[in-house]
Amino acid sequence: MTKLALDPSRSRVRIRTFAQGLLARLAHDLELVCGNLTGSAERTSSDAGSGSIEVPIGAIDVAGTLKDGRVDPNGLSPSDREDCLVKMRRDVFHAHANGSASGVVRIEAKLEAGKAHVRLVPPNGRAAERLVNVRLEPKGDTGTRVTGTFDVSLSAIGSDPVKGPMNAFRVKDSVEVLFELVFDETR
Repeated sequence: MTKLALDPSRSRVRIRTFAQGLLARLAHDLELVCGNLTGSAERTSSDAGSGSIEVPIGAIDVAGTLKDGRVDPNGLSPSDREDCLVKMRRDVFHAHANGSASGVVRIEAKLEAGKAHVRLVPPNGRAAERLVNVRLEPKGDTGTRVTGTFDVSLSAIGSDPVKGPMNAFRVKDSVEVLFELVFDETR
């Protein structure tokens, strides 16, 4: 068994949200980035192990708007970015009514033969579980990179519907989570 620690400087978790509804064309699809990641893992064989990471809600930020798969970091004004974050904290993670940034999202995974049983645990909601295809690649002499993508239903984790002004659009219930995590052996 090999103990591993997450390298946050070489790891990325992104969340993509999509607008739907009558006036969705006037809304923005967004990419959020998760900062200040912490985590650890244990490798029991070349393709099996377990791990967990934590994402502080306050370290989730808007990377930009999505257009044709590309991120435009200047697609929102600073006040629109802040409005999105407050709404995400309040409606999705049920942080205080003022949209405070307290709490962490915990992701736990058990890996076997290229499939990960992933459990996402929000701070004030319900846990959601998914079976995810992952890729494992050696990274340097002692590291491992784990990459993959999975969808999460907002309603499954206890989120309120996320809507625009006057209910002109809403965020699609299924959001996409993309991850590239690098773990290094601990010494």
